[in-house]
Amino acid sequence: MAGTDFFTAEVLTLRGLVTYYVLFFIHLESRRVDIAGITVHPDERWMKQIARNATMEDCGALRDFRYLLHDRDTKLL
Repeated sequence: MAGTDFFTAEVLTLRGLVTYYVLFFIHLESRRVDIAGITVHPDERWMKQIARNATMEDCGALRDFRYLLHDRDTKLL
């Protein structure tokens, strides 16, 4: 079983303060955390690509998991 969520990081850039969204997976048994991706705009296209990457048969972060826990955040739906 694994869980997923976002956290944000505020980064000071030449253009000012920018909010980055970091998507991560946590493997609940081992508590190992995998960073799935970082973006300024977590849109549908980006989330679909992350889902493809995470479930890849050979090297995806979720390849050995049957269940994924997440909240009802609209970025994940």
